[in-house]
Amino acid sequence: MKNVNDLLSDPARRKSVEAFRLFLQLTGLAIFVYFGSQSTIYVILLSVPLALLFGPVYCGWMCPRGLFQDIFARLGRKVLGKRYNVAVPRKYHPLLMYSRYALMLFVLVTLILSELGLLPESTGILILEGLVVIMVVSILLSFFVDRAACKYFCKEGAAAGLLNLVSRKKIRRAASLCISCGICDRVCPMWIEISNREIVTDHSCVCCFKCVQACPVDALSIDE
Repeated sequence: MKNVNDLLSDPARRKSVEAFRLFLQLTGLAIFVYFGSQSTIYVILLSVPLALLFGPVYCGWMCPRGLFQDIFARLGRKVLGKRYNVAVPRKYHPLLMYSRYALMLFVLVTLILSELGLLPESTGILILEGLVVIMVVSILLSFFVDRAACKYFCKEGAAAGLLNLVSRKKIRRAASLCISCGICDRVCPMWIEISNREIVTDHSCVCCFKCVQACPVDALSIDE
């Protein structure tokens, strides 16, 4: 992964990297619009193998929800300034981020019971409508909190996060190079305390690699 690490850590190429991220997110949006309700199948077929190999890179690089969240985040930072990212106290974050697993489990159990005929036929439609509302509201919340949908409401991200624990590629921190500046912690949209870890194996990581990009001494890298 040497070439990838060089590309991510080169400030001169940062705009090109972000342009590539935007291109992939727009591609993900096109898939969602074109295939509609069937897009979930294609997302699973694409994201699961990627998550096993490289971590949840779909979340950090291709998910259209990430695109809209990033847009609202930029607006929020401009309007709120230092008040951005304070709506959710950090001390409650470790507990709140498990809400997406509760949502994933609820949807899974409800759909199974519905398929077994134990729930009304309208249950599936009600769940879909509820998920749409949750998706829209959580994206709007990114005006106040970075990647709110990813942190607290994304059931797909929850599943991908579990796969990240066993993925082949990891972000590693070279303690001998680290100057404890804390920049990696501040740029992480998922609020992971990267500076306290040698290997980032966190179920909330979306593999956006912004920490690798931001490190001023190249102490962070992706496994080769």
